[in-house]
This record gives sequence, C-alpha cells and structure tokens, in this order.
Amino acid sequence: MITKITANGLDSRNKRYTLPTPPIPLTAYRRFAPLSAQSSAFALFSGRGDWFFRCLSIGRLVPILKSIDYTSMALLLTASLLTARTPSEAPDTVRQLSLSGFMAEVLRTNLDIAANKFNITSAEAEIAIGRLIPDPEISAGISSKELYGPNKPESPTEYAVELNWTLELGGKRSARMEAAKSGVLKAKAEFEAFLEDLRSTAAEAFIEALKARRSADEKRKIYQGFADIARMNEIRYSSGDIGGVELAQSRLEARKSEGELIQAEADVQTADMALVQLLSPDAPPFIPAGGLDFYHNPIDHEKIMASAMARGPELQTAKQALELAKSGVKLAKANRWIDLGLSVGFNHTPALYPSGFDTEGIPSPAPANQSNTLSAAISFPIPFSRRHKGELAQAEAARSQAGLELSSADLKTRSEVRSALAQYEAALKRSKTFQEDMLKDADKVLEACRFSYQKGNISLMEYIVTQQSCIEVYLSYIDAQTDYAKTLIALDRITGGSSYLIDASRK
Repeated sequence: MITKITANGLDSRNKRYTLPTPPIPLTAYRRFAPLSAQSSAFALFSGRGDWFFRCLSIGRLVPILKSIDYTSMALLLTASLLTARTPSEAPDTVRQLSLSGFMAEVLRTNLDIAANKFNITSAEAEIAIGRLIPDPEISAGISSKELYGPNKPESPTEYAVELNWTLELGGKRSARMEAAKSGVLKAKAEFEAFLEDLRSTAAEAFIEALKARRSADEKRKIYQGFADIARMNEIRYSSGDIGGVELAQSRLEARKSEGELIQAEADVQTADMALVQLLSPDAPPFIPAGGLDFYHNPIDHEKIMASAMARGPELQTAKQALELAKSGVKLAKANRWIDLGLSVGFNHTPALYPSGFDTEGIPSPAPANQSNTLSAAISFPIPFSRRHKGELAQAEAARSQAGLELSSADLKTRSEVRSALAQYEAALKRSKTFQEDMLKDADKVLEACRFSYQKGNISLMEYIVTQQSCIEVYLSYIDAQTDYAKTLIALDRITGGSSYLIDASRK
C-alpha cells in the first residue's frame, strides 16, 4: 500500500500520513504568525516545519519522504503564494512618535491648554479694570424759570451746567491693581500646575501604550508557541506517538493563548485611544515608538528636594494664592475709606431789557445785565456703614486660610518627594534585578524545556507550567520597567519642569 502525505486529513483505511488541519483558525495564523501561507503544508517548507522533522524518528521519516504526493504539495504551495498579501495591499505608512515627540505634540495641539490659557487672559483683563477711575458726570439744565407770569412778568430763565466727580481715597485704585496683578500670578501658577498634570498624564499614557504593545508581543509569542505545539501534536497524534488527551490539551492551550492575545490587542487599541484624546481632533494617526528600557541615571536626592521646594507646581500655586489673599486684605482696608464728591457748576442768567413803561414812567420790566456765576462744592458720606467689618473679616479669613494651605502644601510636597524617591529606588532595584538575572534564566529554561518536550523527555503539562512561569517573568519585567518609568514621571511632576523620563529614554 502506498503511503503518502496529503492535505486532506488522515485516512486510516489507506494508512496515509497527512498534514493536519490547524486547530487554530487560519485567519489567526495569517494575522499573528510570520507566515504568508495558509496551509500547514506551506509552513513545512517555509522554515516553520523544522519541528516536523524533529518530532519524527529517522526510521519513520525516510518512508514518509519517499511517498509524499509532491504534486498536491506544489498545488498547495502555489495557492498559498497567490493568497499572500501583495505589495499593493500593504497598509499605508503611519508616522512614529517618540516620547519626546509625543510630548511636544501634546503641548502644541491639546485643546485643554488653549482653553486654560483664557484664564490668564481674563486675569490680565482685571488689571485694566482695576486701573479705572470713576467717570465724571456732567449735568446741564434750567436752574430757574418763573412759572407764574403776573408775579414777575418777563422774568429771565436761568441755565446751569455742573461737573461732578468722585475722588477715591485710601489707595483704592492701587489696591485693586495690586490684587489684579496677584490674580495674574496665581492664574499663571495654576496654568503651570495644569501643564505639569497634563505632561504627567501624557507621559503615563505613552508608557501604558508601550506596555500594552510589549505585553501583546509576549502574548503573541505565547500564542505562536502553543500553535506550533498544537500543529506538531496533530502529526504526532496521526503517527500514534501521543494520545487524544494530550492533543486536546495542546489545542486548548492554543485557544486560550489566542483569547489572551485578542484581549492584549484590544488593550493596545484602548491605550492608543487614550493617546489620541490628548491631541487635537485633526491630528494625523501615529504609532508610539520606543521601548521600556531606560537608562538608570544617578539622581541627587537633595537636588530634587530643592527643586521641588522652589518649583513644585502645588507649592507655587499655594504661594500665589497667599499673595492674592494678602492683596485682598489691603483692598478691603482701602474700601473702608470714604470717597469725596467734588462738583463745579456754572450758572447763566441772560440780560433783561425793558419792553415799556409803567404808569409812573419807569421802564418795565426793570433792566438787568446778564449774570454768569461759578459754584463749587465738596460732599462726603457719613460712614455709619463702616461700623460693620464684614468685608475686612472675610478678607482676613481668606488670608489665614491661604497661609494654612501653604503650610499644608509645603508638608505635602516634602512628603511626596520622599515617597517618590523611595518608590524610585525600589523600582530601580527591581528593574535591575530583572535585567541582570531573571530574563536570561527564563530564556534558558524555556528553550531547554521546549527542546526537551520536542524530544519527548517531559510532558506537555510540564512544558505548559514552564511556559507560563517564563511568561510571568517577562510580564513582571514589563511591569517593573513601567513602574520605573512612572516613578520618573512622578519626579518630573514634583520638581516642576524636570525631564528625568526624557533623559532616561534617550539611549
């Protein structure tokens, strides 16, 4: 009976050795495995089939190779080449952004930055408002007109023009301007604090995107490894080397790793969406570039503490809030001064000419020359309302509150610096431990375990346990690098404008 390999499955009646149908969907193979072919036959000749020769003994391999149906194999190879992706179907080139490039893009296009800048513009407008003085008032009208003619016949009408102006005392104008300038400094401090928060958010989102991609790569390696094992076990099962339980278990692990890979790729998309939200809506698509391997630069603890106390965003905001509260007290005291009302008036009485004579021959009405008079007056309120000090008490309470908040911010900043440095030292030690020892050991153990399983020296369960242990080591390494990067981000934020993460990423 002729023994031959086909792609149609195992035919036990004819005792034909077949290339098994992959237990994982072919679409998944085409997506995740570096194969352009869809059939396991093509995988055999494309560099992925070396396991086929290792899993079979020399005695079984020779008759199988002699009886291969090479015509069917050629057809399968041709179909695989035709279904491979052509260059015209390649995806468009997407730009790559490094960490520093992404941070610059965020600062240039983020909409929240543009919105928060208006707070500074509004505060600066308060200076112009505080510079204003009360407007003078001009009144004009008739100051005197006789309404009863027989009493004073042909009496002239008198006209008056008056200028009124309020003179502010107690330095109200200068106090308003000082308070407005303090408000501008506080608005700028709040804006800088907002920028630091945004930088931290953007940097953490970028690190999370790199972490998601690195984790997806590791999950992809797991999937490909179990997919290869499943395909190998198909052939081993066909040749009677293993039982159905081991084949089903290998298929189950492949399916499980495929589900984990799908979830990992969904995490990548979620992380990318978090990056896109930090940019403008019309920003072109990009891929975060870089890795999680950072330089371990030495850090001066005293320098970090000094920088945090001098430029820490929360501390600076609290300081400016205290200055604004002090300016508010000065303004409240200035408002307790009374204002003077100044007025200057001009009165005009036209000339009166006689229109006739009375019975005694006297000109009537009596002639009179025109009259122009000037008047001036000062008015001031009686300050009964100054007995109540509600405005001043409110301003002093705000000053006391701002002073306590500054003391609290000082203590909080010192505590955050010490905590951030402790977290940094711990993350640094953990990261060095993974880099120097654990990763190399994990690679050696996994490679030895894979070779032993292919030789049949260990069971599938032992291989699965070893694979999971090694993957946990890699994922723990990714977490360690991510935690280390986040400690650098925390130091950047606390010190206000430092670039420890950017410097560590430049290799």
